[in-house]
Formats: sequence, structure tokens, C-alpha cells
Amino acid sequence: MANEVNVTFGSRNEGVLASENAETAVSFTGNGLAPYELLLGAFASCLHATFKSIVIKKKLSYESASYNVVGVKREEVPTTLKELTTTVTLEGVPEDKQKAIEKAMTLAEKYCSISATLAMVADMKFNIIFK
Repeated sequence: MANEVNVTFGSRNEGVLASENAETAVSFTGNGLAPYELLLGAFASCLHATFKSIVIKKKLSYESASYNVVGVKREEVPTTLKELTTTVTLEGVPEDKQKAIEKAMTLAEKYCSISATLAMVADMKFNIIFK
């Protein structure tokens, strides 16, 4: 399966990332999403899509999920990720289903392709908060 995006930059450090589905600003100067912010967002999106498919298969439910992703890069070049800490806040999970939801998130961490890719270079940490 192939994915395709197009990124166009002018003579400044601002650009546009586009696909068949959407378009967003890309920036090296703070006027749009920076490359590492895009990477962290892609990771959270992949993790959530994988989590959601597992939740559906296991007939579990939640009202909402939010992801806070913090990446710390190495100082040596290339400055790959050193640590990636993800805090997932889930609302609307019945107390008796929280363990099953935690297991679904653990499986999502394992099967999300971007998570597996980043785990090759970074120490991955996960926290789940139920509200």
C-alpha cells in the first residue's frame, strides 16, 4: 500500500503539505507545523487509528481520547529521537472496562506501524489517564 503527499516550498521556509485528503502549512520558522511536530502528530494519529480498530473489535467504548506527545531529540547529529513520551487521556470509559482498554492501548502501541518505526531509535514511554 502506498501513501503519497506533496510538499511545496517557496524561497522562504514556509510550505504546504498536501494529500488527496487534506492540506496543512509546514514551517521552519514557526508559522505552521514544523517537521518534528508533523512526525509527532503522525505518530498520535497512527496510534489512535490502531487503538480505535482494536476497541471496535473488542466491543469496547470510550467517549473521547486525547494524546499529548513529547519528543526529545538527541544532541548528536543526526538528531534522531531519543525519547518519546505519550500521555493518553480517555474519557467515558466505565471503571470495569479500564483494564481492557489499557490492554487495547498496549496492543495499539505494538501494532501501530509508526510506533514500531520510532521504537527503533527512541525510548518509548506511555501513560494512560482515565477521566
